[in-house]
Amino acid sequence: MDVLIKICGVLLVSGCAALLIRKSNPEMSLTLSAAALTVVFGAALTLLRPVRDAWEKAQELYGVSDVYLQPVIKCCAAALVAKLTADLCREASQNAAASAAEFLGVLCALGAAMPLIGSMLSAIGELL
Repeated sequence: MDVLIKICGVLLVSGCAALLIRKSNPEMSLTLSAAALTVVFGAALTLLRPVRDAWEKAQELYGVSDVYLQPVIKCCAAALVAKLTADLCREASQNAAASAAEFLGVLCALGAAMPLIGSMLSAIGELL
């Protein structure tokens, strides 16, 4: 919760600053937004530690393989990167580039999910 409040504070301050300089210097406004997103993304990575700890505990207790978690994490990462990139492109009035970023994010997520889909299909095949 503490990290969330700090992140929201950074976003509010950078958003207000971007609004103030947008009319006089739109390029700097976009650069400020990109810098704020980079800082926030780095700070948000600390929130993944409990997920990693829970996954390691599940591996120890139940012998769960990385085959199941890695595709999920890769899909989430692809979605986040594509969304942030698309939002920055839209802020720069580059709607076509934003759509391309979203499309590529979907393709990356689909590619990352293929090992998980293959594992599920083989498990279903063993049951039949």
